[in-house]
Amino acid sequence: MTFNSLNTIIDDIFLILRDNNISESENLSRIQVEQWIHQYRAYLIKQDLDKGRDINPSYIQTLGPLHISKVSTCGVPNGFHYISDKELPKFIDLHFGTGLVSVKDMYGNLIQVGTETKARYQTSRKYTCNDYIAYVKDNHLYLNGPGDLEYVQIEGVLEDPTKAGDCFDYDDVYPVPANLIPVIKDMIFKRELDIMLKVPSDTTNNSTNDVKTN
Repeated sequence: MTFNSLNTIIDDIFLILRDNNISESENLSRIQVEQWIHQYRAYLIKQDLDKGRDINPSYIQTLGPLHISKVSTCGVPNGFHYISDKELPKFIDLHFGTGLVSVKDMYGNLIQVGTETKARYQTSRKYTCNDYIAYVKDNHLYLNGPGDLEYVQIEGVLEDPTKAGDCFDYDDVYPVPANLIPVIKDMIFKRELDIMLKVPSDTTNNSTNDVKTN
C-alpha cells in the first residue's frame, strides 16, 4: 500500500477518530469519509488556483484514450466537429475557467483548449483556421477542425479523482500534494466530525454498539 493513498488517508481518519480502536459495528461510513476528502480537496485546489497560481502537477490526472466521433459542421467548408462518445467526469470549476488543462492527439500533439464561442470563429482566422480547438459542453468534449481524429487524451483537475477511469487505484498516490493532506484531515475533523469526537465510541466491538461506562 502506498503512503498518501486514498485508502491510507481514510484509514488514518478512522484511527484518529476512534483512538486506534475501530470496531466492526462502526457507524461512520468509509464512503462518507471519502466524499469529504474529495470535497475538501476540491475546495483547497479551487482556493489555490483562483489566485492565479500555476497548476500543481499533483492535481492533474490523465483521461483516455477517449474515443471521439466525427460530425459534419453545417456551413463550415472542410470543417468538422468531434464529440466524445462518453460523458466526461466533472472538472473543478475555477474562477477563470474549468479544470480542463490540456487535450492531445494520440501522437502527443497539443490541441488548443478554448470556449464554444472561440471555436465558432476559429475557421475565420487567417493563420489558425486549420488548427483544432477543443472545449467542454454538456459534459462532453467537443473539437472543431479539419482532418481525421479518432482518439484524444485529456489532462485535467477533477472534482472526484476516482472518476478518472474504471481502474482508479485506491492504494495509489492520491492526486493532491502531501502538504495538503494534513489540512484536509484537519478540516474534516473540525467541520464534520467535531460532534462525533465527543460521543462515546463502541469499545466492545460487537453488533450492538455497546460502550464502556467506566
